[in-house]
Amino acid sequence: MSRLFSRNHKSEQVSAVQAGSDAAVFNSAGIASVTSANEFTDNFSGIELVGEPGLYWDIATAGNASLVVTVPAGKYWKLISAVMRITADANAANRIGVALTRDGADATIKTLTQTSAVTANQDLVRHFIYGTDDNVRGNNGVASQGTLTIAEPVTTADPFVINGTTFTILAALTGAANEILLGADEAATKVNLNAAFGTRTGVGNLHSVSDAVYAALECTAIDFAGDDMVFTANVEGVAGDSIDTTETFTHGSNVFDAATLGTTTAGVDQAHIVSDIDYPTSGCYLIAAEDIVFSVTAGVAGDNFEVFLSYEEFDDIPV
Repeated sequence: MSRLFSRNHKSEQVSAVQAGSDAAVFNSAGIASVTSANEFTDNFSGIELVGEPGLYWDIATAGNASLVVTVPAGKYWKLISAVMRITADANAANRIGVALTRDGADATIKTLTQTSAVTANQDLVRHFIYGTDDNVRGNNGVASQGTLTIAEPVTTADPFVINGTTFTILAALTGAANEILLGADEAATKVNLNAAFGTRTGVGNLHSVSDAVYAALECTAIDFAGDDMVFTANVEGVAGDSIDTTETFTHGSNVFDAATLGTTTAGVDQAHIVSDIDYPTSGCYLIAAEDIVFSVTAGVAGDNFEVFLSYEEFDDIPV
């Protein structure tokens, strides 16, 4: 049986239009159990398929073994995250945790390989999360930051680049895109930069940075505090460290702190390994008979590793 949830049909009974459909009797919390969930989600807006939270735990007492977790018959899994605790013996090998998803024929779908090794006599935890930086959350996540310093008056026609877009500071706006008006002094120029990248005011008067261009920068800024304007990546994680921030200001005291974000604050992913694919792409979403294989590269018999896998299980195809 599949479970449905609806805010609109609490304490009500509804029936899908297909022949032979069972009635969905929603309780006061908006939950109903049916044999064919897709018929109801297709016919009634606001009805959602409810999954069951799942946790798999096991321990490989020999560190050179594997743990295989298989999706049961008739079930569908949305993978969420996994924790692998590796306990190494005195052997000097560098152990690397691996989580491999496979289809029903045991062909590889996706391999997630840790980048930080566990070495001799260490007992350490490694995390996996099934999603990309912009679609996962976690308290370990940190957004990349970089700082633009304007410590002296800017010279007209000075250019700078953020995430591949070139901006130019000019004594008069020409009507072209991505221009910032040079102020009468250093403080006034900072006000105009605030308008372009901080408060987002004065379009057409103080700058010509459109909302579309600003959104494409994949970072935002706060107004100058003294000589410094801090830019922060929109998405937490190390990916923000690749957002370029370069300049060729005339005065040497007007600079970005590095050629990319991440120097003021380095980006940190929500987990040690964040997948580069998202649900419902195969590898984050598994069907019956597909599996996840956990192993440790260079593991030895004297090691052990423990796995905690979190997932959401469905009795029907998640929609």
